[in-house]
Amino acid sequence: MRKIVMKVSSIDKLRFQNYMMQLKRAESKVEADTYYRLAKQILEKAKRKQM
Repeated sequence: MRKIVMKVSSIDKLRFQNYMMQLKRAESKVEADTYYRLAKQILEKAKRKQM
C-alpha cells in the first residue's frame, strides 16, 4: 500500500487510520462499506482544502 500524503489535521489522520483498522476487522459488507465511506469523506475534505 502506498503512502498518501495529505494536508489534514492530526485528528483527521488518526481518525483515518482508525477507520482503516476497523475496515480490516469488519465482519460484514455493510460494516466495511460504512468505514470505507467515512475514510473517503476525510480524503475528500483534504482535497477541497488543498485547492
